[in-house]
Amino acid sequence: MTDRSNLEKAAEFIRTHDDFLLLTHERPDGDAIGSIFGLLNFFRDNGKCAEAVLPDELPEKYLSFLPSNYRTDISSVEVAMHQCCIILDTPNQFRIGIGNAAKAEQIGIPVILLDHHPDNAKYGTINVVKPEVSSTAELLFMLSKELPQWRVSPEVATLWLLGMIMDTGGFRFDNTSPATLRNAADLIELKADHHRIMLELLFSKPLALLQFEAELFNSHLHREFGGRFAWIYIPEALIRKYRIEMRDTEGLIEILRSIRNADIVALVQGNGDGFKVSLRSKDSRYSVGWVAREINGGGHEMAAGGKIKNANFDAAMKTLSDLVGKVLHS
Repeated sequence: MTDRSNLEKAAEFIRTHDDFLLLTHERPDGDAIGSIFGLLNFFRDNGKCAEAVLPDELPEKYLSFLPSNYRTDISSVEVAMHQCCIILDTPNQFRIGIGNAAKAEQIGIPVILLDHHPDNAKYGTINVVKPEVSSTAELLFMLSKELPQWRVSPEVATLWLLGMIMDTGGFRFDNTSPATLRNAADLIELKADHHRIMLELLFSKPLALLQFEAELFNSHLHREFGGRFAWIYIPEALIRKYRIEMRDTEGLIEILRSIRNADIVALVQGNGDGFKVSLRSKDSRYSVGWVAREINGGGHEMAAGGKIKNANFDAAMKTLSDLVGKVLHS
């Protein structure tokens, strides 16, 4: 069954059912947040019952965009009371944010999966997975076009445009297609608040966050392979010094990616029994998706992440450097 027919099948299922549970991935980013709250309001505006569960605290910069209430936990019994679970922007079951009272692998009701990650495991009842689409928010807007009698309010349009903007870096990244720009234009015609999104999300930061970023780059930047690989380790002491919440640092890696001649960049942070690694590439010839899969992670070919399970920092960084070197010199 093609993705196109799956999109139509998802729309038909939604049209003929009335009660939905919405989930996305743990530690949600702008695309996940814009997607889930846009869909929540879209359903409610058009007479459907829906609730969203997001167990993690959300980044502060998004809070003013969230007009709807949401839950932080849900039990297995409560999950079963819904007719369908829609899971957004989540390539595998291990990353579903559902809280502690229910198990993601035992949802037990039909699942519609909507995502744009190329490594999606397609674990839903209906799988709408389109890697060529910029973001899950854009995919949801495409879904709305399969429901032409339904209204897309300015609030919903704003949330979906927010998701698209954050996952394309303000339409700067290579996942920005002509269709992406046309869909963004359509959302703006539906009264999406483009000005507010750009002002609050791309042109506004707390002073403490700017000072944190400045010290990171001045004191913790490393460069290898003649500057083609640039990476930063984020010390816990620095996080405490500036009282930063890591959930509020979305976009930090894009500053690192802006370094001239750096083909691959990485942010590294201690995480339990190892080190969490976020990766970006400037050139499609250099797949950070491959690097991420080698360290138990995944994602897109030019934006990915994983975890090196090694308590020794120097050994972990050598593992990362060796993998990046293979990509740069292949």
